Amino acid sequence: MMAQPPAAALAAALAAAPARDTRLPQGYLSTRGSQIIDAAGHDVRIASVGWNQHFNAIQATVAAIAAAGFNTVRVSWDDADLAAARRLLIQIVAAASRSGLKVIIDHHNDEGFTNPRDGFGAQQRNGLWFDRGPGTNDTNGAGVVGTVTAAQFQTDWVTIARTFATNPTVIGFDLDNEPTANGHITWGGGGPTDIHAMAQTVGDAIQAVDPGALIIVEGPQNYRTSFADRGPAPAGDLTLAGRIPVKLTIPHKLVYSVHEYPTEISDVRPDSGPAAIAQMNRTWGYLVTQHIAPVWVGEMGSSMRSTNARAWAATLLGYMNGKDGTEGGPTFRPGEQPVPGDWWVWGYLPRQAPDGTLNAAGALRPAQSVAWRQLLPLNTEVPR
Repeated sequence: MMAQPPAAALAAALAAAPARDTRLPQGYLSTRGSQIIDAAGHDVRIASVGWNQHFNAIQATVAAIAAAGFNTVRVSWDDADLAAARRLLIQIVAAASRSGLKVIIDHHNDEGFTNPRDGFGAQQRNGLWFDRGPGTNDTNGAGVVGTVTAAQFQTDWVTIARTFATNPTVIGFDLDNEPTANGHITWGGGGPTDIHAMAQTVGDAIQAVDPGALIIVEGPQNYRTSFADRGPAPAGDLTLAGRIPVKLTIPHKLVYSVHEYPTEISDVRPDSGPAAIAQMNRTWGYLVTQHIAPVWVGEMGSSMRSTNARAWAATLLGYMNGKDGTEGGPTFRPGEQPVPGDWWVWGYLPRQAPDGTLNAAGALRPAQSVAWRQLLPLNTEVPR
């Protein structure tokens, strides 16, 4: 169990509540062009935070997240611990519903927290969404015997989706966390490691039991050259998504996703300035600027202690908020919402990077708050 502030100290986060209502409207969400919209057709912005540790006081934790201004929490599960994960998700979703918070559920890996070679499950070493059968060597890439075939992966997702069918507190399903080119993933062309085909097949299977939720597809992290052969796409390779889009049985439910971190965490350069903007334009920003589909930055974060981190945050948040139109970045018309995002991570995680939104006393860390508050939705007076 990771360190956490005393349950009573979570109340300290409530003191920094925003002056306006940032909650998402009731009901499910859909898409229109590059915007995410509510049931009435209003543009909305998902401002979420990651949840990756055990909290004894689930309701108090959720209430603090909502009071801080986030409107959604991203919570993970893995196949090896499906039954336990499902029980925890039910508790979190119930608490979120009581606090007016929405939930996005993310498949993080197959075998759970295995060993340091895959960061204890932070990113599956084989780069895939399954670890047994054609397309794998029957391991997870970190020395653990694989147990999850592509078919089992789909079955497990349907189990999760069926659990929350008809519950609009759960607004989205993030199909797989940080797939990478290490697994010889392709975008189109068929075969067992075609992530485009997986997204359509598994997305359709989920929609058959839960037609309301968004289907979120992450671009595979590609550190050498993108699918379009235009340079690397370490945050997520969506270079072919415009030309070869994911098509679901129920339209207007697709959101693409990337993960953007500073060099201190990702070891990726550039992470700020014009070169970083050009890379975002090329790998995923064009989907927004050309009104093809929404993109959610499904993980981003830093302990915000260095000049480099501040430069990264200024570049990324400026880009997401429409300030780089002269450099080819997204811009937004009145009434539209900027690119949605997810700050990693809620809680107190000393000696980790990032180290969490809270200090040891349970209060919000000011330097991080300055950054993630720029993810909150614009005040467009949408009725809640």
